[in-house]
Amino acid sequence: MNRQLLRLLACPYCGGSLQMETPDVSADAVVSGTLHCTKCAEAFPISNGIPRFVPGDTYVSSFSFEWKRWRRTQFDPEESLRLFIASTGKHPSELRGRLVLDAGCGSGRFMDLVARAGAEVVGIDLSFAVEVAAENLGALDPRHFVQADLMRPPFRRGSFDFVYSIGVLHHTPDTRSAFRQLAQCVAPGGEMSIWVYPRRRLADTFRHFPDRVNEVISQDSSFRLPERVQALIRPVAGVIDWTSEASSGLQRAVTTRLPPRWLYALCHAAIPLYYVYRIPLFYPLRLLTKVAMHPNPEWRVLDTFDWYSPRYQWKHTFEEVRSWYEESGFGDIRLLPRAVAVTGKARRLAPVGD
Repeated sequence: MNRQLLRLLACPYCGGSLQMETPDVSADAVVSGTLHCTKCAEAFPISNGIPRFVPGDTYVSSFSFEWKRWRRTQFDPEESLRLFIASTGKHPSELRGRLVLDAGCGSGRFMDLVARAGAEVVGIDLSFAVEVAAENLGALDPRHFVQADLMRPPFRRGSFDFVYSIGVLHHTPDTRSAFRQLAQCVAPGGEMSIWVYPRRRLADTFRHFPDRVNEVISQDSSFRLPERVQALIRPVAGVIDWTSEASSGLQRAVTTRLPPRWLYALCHAAIPLYYVYRIPLFYPLRLLTKVAMHPNPEWRVLDTFDWYSPRYQWKHTFEEVRSWYEESGFGDIRLLPRAVAVTGKARRLAPVGD
């Protein structure tokens, strides 16, 4: 832990200031010690150079398994950059010199882009993936890591110039509450961008991006819809969305109860199914059994596991997410061409959330 991080931290329970006690320092970094709240007397350990504000990985243990198994699978600079821009509306170079929070950093693929672009970036994750991220980005500075719950982020209000969360908030117990907590971390004039799973992927895409349908759906799938096909699908987009979500929900009722290693083995079916699902005749099967369609076999297994394993997996609409920004006092709210990605600018400190 870099001592500079202390200026950003606050007690996640009462918001009080934190003081460091009995630090063990190596090469100017704090390896271990304790953070004490000056207001409520709560204590939080620092271990392996990472402050810990939770006793363990609680409801996200599948992500601890996932990112320890696939430590650098997704470290593809070109693909990560594409998804970062689609999810945030920003190129990492725009963040140079700014203080940035990666809310749900996983193995650190997006932190890597932002840190290399010259930003000071803090990664927070509830899972032990935060340890993997620290190893992956060990040579980059300044970067910081915190193990904590997004439902109680341990930061001073208004600390960050830019906050982003890509594919994480929908894995918390309550997406809206987690959003409102994060919104409090944004400084007035700062920005916040999130991407969450869509509840009506096709219907929302046709509604909000009627002239950019293929651009939007290609962010998260490997097929495109010719214009003549779009005309046929548009009237039944809602039915297609419902069918896909219903079948996925039934399958996840089983898969979320499997031991991670069993599910990991089962997800290897994605490797051969990729070739079957590329045949137009079998496209309807994609609605009934969701399988990742990435050309890299290892990535396919990872993404399929990522879909079927999390305990929580909520879905949202553009309108719903936009209302969260409005509730938190954001302006300049924009819908981005990835379902569902939204960004906005903080006009003032966000009100205290749920």
